[in-house]
Amino acid sequence: MTTNRQKSFIATLEIDQHHLNVLGALYETPILRTDVSFSGGFYTGAAIKVDDAHLLGRRVHEEVKNASPMNIYFRCTDDYYHLYIRSHATHTGHCISKDAAGVLGAFLPDGSDTTSFNLLDLDNRTITLADMGRDIQRVRLKARNAEHIGSVRRRGAPYSYLAGTANDGIAFTLRIIERNASFLSDPDEV
Repeated sequence: MTTNRQKSFIATLEIDQHHLNVLGALYETPILRTDVSFSGGFYTGAAIKVDDAHLLGRRVHEEVKNASPMNIYFRCTDDYYHLYIRSHATHTGHCISKDAAGVLGAFLPDGSDTTSFNLLDLDNRTITLADMGRDIQRVRLKARNAEHIGSVRRRGAPYSYLAGTANDGIAFTLRIIERNASFLSDPDEV
């Protein structure tokens, strides 16, 4: 029987013709979105500017200078993964998790409130590292007990965000850098 460490790995996630990262890294400017409160279809307050720099998004390759993919630690528990950012100046150690609106972003680990994900093959079957013989795989992400991850637009912003969607979501290219990877804080884990 394999251990959770043996099913854990470090990899990059990429999207065809797009860079995937936190929006602050993709645009290198303030990532402001105008948020307008509505209730029951009626406007209920003044518009406010919200900083979305920590949220995940995608941007076409040609529009981004000096971009490199994020290294992500895929920590396995049973057949699902928690995703920890390993290579970002500001967000190393943060988890990729959903916010209250269901948009993915870089958040500090928060116990059971941290989003976990299933890796799916292109036939939507749940897979783990044991099912991946090659270091380059095409996968989909699905928030555990929730929706597939796809690209969405939000009202008040010109950016493409990653969030749960009702369709099959985006096919990602997963490039495995290290297999059998341990937590940084427990390198001697078996």
